[in-house]
Amino acid sequence: MKRNLLVLLLLLITGLVACGGDEPDEAESTPTTAASTPTLASTDTPLAQEAAVDSIEILILESFPVQVNVRARGDLPDGCTSIDSVDTNRSGTTFNITITTLRQSGELCTEALVPFEENITLDVVDLGAGTYTVNVNGITGSFTLQVDNVAQAEPTATIPPADTNQGIVNGRVWHDLCAVAGAVGDTENAVPSAGCIAATGGGFQANSLLDDGEPGIPDVLVQLSEGECPAEAPIATATTDQDGDYVFTDLAAGTYCVSVDALAVDNELLLPGSWTFPATDVASTTITLESGDLVTGINFGWDYQFLPVPEVDAATCTNSIAFVQDITVPDDTVFAPGGEVEKIWQLRNIGSCPWTTDYSLIYAGGDDLGGPLSTPLPNTVVPGQTIDIGVTLTAPEELGTYRSDFLLADAAGNPFGVDGPADQVIWVQFVVGLPEATPEPNSASIGGVVWEDICFFTTSGAPSAGCVDISADGTGFYRGDGELINEPRLAGITVKLAAGACPADAIVPANTVLATTITDESGLYLFEGLDAGLYCVAIEPFSSENVDLLIPGDWTWPGYGVGLQGINLAAGEERTEVDFGWEFQ
Repeated sequence: MKRNLLVLLLLLITGLVACGGDEPDEAESTPTTAASTPTLASTDTPLAQEAAVDSIEILILESFPVQVNVRARGDLPDGCTSIDSVDTNRSGTTFNITITTLRQSGELCTEALVPFEENITLDVVDLGAGTYTVNVNGITGSFTLQVDNVAQAEPTATIPPADTNQGIVNGRVWHDLCAVAGAVGDTENAVPSAGCIAATGGGFQANSLLDDGEPGIPDVLVQLSEGECPAEAPIATATTDQDGDYVFTDLAAGTYCVSVDALAVDNELLLPGSWTFPATDVASTTITLESGDLVTGINFGWDYQFLPVPEVDAATCTNSIAFVQDITVPDDTVFAPGGEVEKIWQLRNIGSCPWTTDYSLIYAGGDDLGGPLSTPLPNTVVPGQTIDIGVTLTAPEELGTYRSDFLLADAAGNPFGVDGPADQVIWVQFVVGLPEATPEPNSASIGGVVWEDICFFTTSGAPSAGCVDISADGTGFYRGDGELINEPRLAGITVKLAAGACPADAIVPANTVLATTITDESGLYLFEGLDAGLYCVAIEPFSSENVDLLIPGDWTWPGYGVGLQGINLAAGEERTEVDFGWEFQ
């Protein structure tokens, strides 16, 4: 009780002082100078004061009524000081937020600045349209409500004006890629591509994720019906464009069912196959529109039973490679003389010709390292799909740097390379030498940071910095950009380290997990004492440890929807930039 009276008295004094002077602005704030030596708090009673706020960020969430959050950042003067209270009140069009701190007495402290971040939700329901000011400990900002932020009243017989009644629904029908090399029914020797997962009834199926590079399916008929799914007769239809996108416009508020009937005459192009998204064998989604709502991302994933090879004219279609990544042997890896070099690349087909098993990886020049002149592709790769392919080479006996160049060749033997031209090769480059010192056993490490990849709409309705448009036609489907630039770190996230390559279905088997760790307050994690070898670092958002901290949302780094990374670790190597970016929904 004494502490509360003291806090109230100090706040009252502070308020009276503030009334006598000009409102401080952000440019005039003075940073706290931190000492470098430990000190004991000298007061006999706890010290309460306003927190030193450096900046505020106002976020308007996409909803109706609109929700407004304020993110305040600053520094505590030492480790003995903590946030005590956050009080919010509104006077007219101004929200006043006071953040106070409390420093306990009698504690040994190192006076180093301790960053803090507070998220405050403003009560903006029933506010009228207009511009509002936010003042957090003297740091001010503003936001604008374009319309009255009032929940919709019960409908009446009056028909609303057309310009307030134009809801929009759009999404994509895409080809959920999964190709399996090997004889039909030969599960034991089958080689599934990236994007495949094990099917419940045996064999493989697509992973139900809209992976980077998976193509949309054009000319698919999409239906819109009133009410919840399963739907009655449709009230409207739309046909997907060349990117697989569809849109319904001018929709009144209400509940709708969006669906695709694969057995419809207009959709014969889909057969045979099955739906993978929004769920296995499900091709309908119920949505509810408020007046003027824009609902995006109502997608449908289709897995063809037999991977369709586009019917193209071999004389006019184009062959082109995009280099994705080195799976093994990054440039300048050191090998002992005479050692075996297993090089694997991941490549993407970005041309219009499908790569069949008549295509080959061919030696194109450079150092002859004893590899094959030609290696046939193990499976068909349709445009947009990736393939992992490699060669086995032998390191020469003489010390030095060596490089061999490679291309792909079509069924007629015509070579092509990165972006098409045959002079744009892929290569393997390594060093034959003797290490200066043998690394200590179990001295390697893997670490990184898990951060919140922020993307939101500003008060003007524009996407914030940190957003990237991922739509194929520039219509404004925004996601976090996958870049860590002054964004919050995520603490308490469980990270797994597993032996071997990352599984295609993104689910790490329990018997392969070597260790787990939890990110600290700075979002950092670290696995130490590792030997050389291949590892998989994975974060499973739906695990019991992470679901309450991450869901709903999705990964933006290392790739959209990808929450694991394979690491080929050399002896004594430190890989401390294995990062993960998460965008909350």
